[in-house]
Amino acid sequence: MSNATSRRNLICAAGAALIATAFGTTSFAQQTGPIKIGLLVPLTGPLAAPGIDMVDGFKLYWDQVGNMAGERKVEYVIADTTCNPDQAITQARRLVHQEKVHIMIGPLCGHEGPAVAQVSKETGVPLVMDTAGADSVTKWDRTPTVVRTAVSASQIGHPFGDYLYKELGARNVTFIGQDYTWGHEVTLGMVQTFKELGGKVAKIIWNPIGTKDYGATVASIAPGSDAVVAVVVGADRIRLFEAWFSFGMDKRFKMYGGYWMHQDALPQMDDRAIGMIGNSLHYAAGLDTPANKAFVDAFAKKHRRLPSWFSESAYTASLWTRTAIEQIKGNVEDRAAFLKAMRTSTVQAPRGTLKLDDYDNPIQNVYVTRIQKINHPAVGAVLTNVPIKTYENVSQFWTWKPEEFLKRGPYKR
Repeated sequence: MSNATSRRNLICAAGAALIATAFGTTSFAQQTGPIKIGLLVPLTGPLAAPGIDMVDGFKLYWDQVGNMAGERKVEYVIADTTCNPDQAITQARRLVHQEKVHIMIGPLCGHEGPAVAQVSKETGVPLVMDTAGADSVTKWDRTPTVVRTAVSASQIGHPFGDYLYKELGARNVTFIGQDYTWGHEVTLGMVQTFKELGGKVAKIIWNPIGTKDYGATVASIAPGSDAVVAVVVGADRIRLFEAWFSFGMDKRFKMYGGYWMHQDALPQMDDRAIGMIGNSLHYAAGLDTPANKAFVDAFAKKHRRLPSWFSESAYTASLWTRTAIEQIKGNVEDRAAFLKAMRTSTVQAPRGTLKLDDYDNPIQNVYVTRIQKINHPAVGAVLTNVPIKTYENVSQFWTWKPEEFLKRGPYKR
């Protein structure tokens, strides 16, 4: 072979490599290197406890599969978002540009979701959104590189509004809601279905994340309310619980947790919680199925506590991600193939059977739960959420047609 021919072949090979890079085709060396996943969670700040639960559920899954997917090693980088959208953007960009992750999972807080979705849109790096539930992400402001494996906020609110009116017989309700995106959408989703059935909203009390004193909140419950519904996150849940009983509200009103008594908060509560409606949620540790029992037992054995929905959610996001990676034989460099596999997979998660709708949000069961004390061999006597009502295959659009829901616009204060 002449030198000219050799040079020509080298130039052709270089050109082919450039074309392959531009269109996402990868070399053998790239496809057999490690897959890097970035997990975005709050490890400090008011939602640090749920963030740690996410990390523990995430790690449990990857430990169980030997940190392998598609015959490639999986490495992960954990970034602290502090439950702040600006910090979430900064950390997402660091994961993409400095850590060179192939996939992002997270973030946790609802108002962080659109921020991290923006980074996914800018860079093309797929985002498996978990657990951020901002409705807009899978409704009005969709991003082609984002799929959600957790829940859309109002998706758990709508069933509870139905349950509140039909099962609990409430007719005049005060709602206590957290004053940010997730709290607005969960609360107002409940309000929407409750009002459509004929219920009356006596009052909505909004509290910012990190409210130190809930005395003023419980003191301002509307007189004549036949029920109070709480949608509260983070450490605020414990403060509301203590204020409720300290001010004797339990003797005056019926309190229901539309979104409140999660598993991560229950160890800081006590037996006064037994018998209360804890949540309307897509997961409960007390769900009695073989898949959930195996997950709960594995988590409890490792961490000496029961998993919260944050733990299950990160576990399931990892399960779904690995399922897609296996389908494409590990070629995560082909982002379009990975996203297609995410969108077409059906997974058997601890919470139940899951598949994405046409708007990239799971269709899934929603469980209304009551707090009970159980004995678990790895934990001992412990409070937990046990389902008392299952709404099966709940859509993020509830019973409305998607176009009807979308035309109404987002839930806002």
